[in-house]
Amino acid sequence: MVALTTVAGSVAAAAGALLVAWPIAIWWEVRKLEKPKYVVTRTLKTRQTPFFGTTAEIRSYAPFLTAEVTLEGCDMNKAMGSGFRQVAGFIFGKNKAVDREGAEKVSMTSPVAMEVVHNEKIGMTAPVMSQQDGGGVYKVAFTMPSKYTKDTLPRPDNPNVKIIEVPSRTMAVLTWNGGVPREETTASKTQELRALLAAAGVKSTGSVHVWGYHPPWA
Repeated sequence: MVALTTVAGSVAAAAGALLVAWPIAIWWEVRKLEKPKYVVTRTLKTRQTPFFGTTAEIRSYAPFLTAEVTLEGCDMNKAMGSGFRQVAGFIFGKNKAVDREGAEKVSMTSPVAMEVVHNEKIGMTAPVMSQQDGGGVYKVAFTMPSKYTKDTLPRPDNPNVKIIEVPSRTMAVLTWNGGVPREETTASKTQELRALLAAAGVKSTGSVHVWGYHPPWA
């Protein structure tokens, strides 16, 4: 009985260590992915904890390419799921290479980006659009590796996937840690960021973007 207890305890400890190590390993790999380049021009708020932190700042982003899909008439969670699958399909081989026959695998980058074009719960500052039955309007995008231009990037097989040249722009950013962003969380964080901007005397325009850098379990 004593030996059995010891073995069971060892297995439990090993399983516990694996559960802890797996998210850390994923986090480390994602951390090494290429990301859009930016320069911080102003810090509005910083709060650090032993493992995570919250930062609000204004960033100046360099131009980059995205592959994106637009989804209408659904909620935020369904839009992210459908959009992710469609754009992931493109980078994993549902495309036509430009310089040779067949498909070309495109390297994964970070973050996975969602632009909230219209959602009454979140309260966009973008131009008012016609009400969509059953939900809002969202754009889900992956940033493309910087080695590509619009001319050299593979052509998507899926007509819903569009290649977009995103110009340089200035964005107000609030970072936080958590699971898959929901409409309620996004609305709350949007209000928090707008309050910080107002307190700093900064006027914001444009739509809300939600960028996910790590899987929810990492």
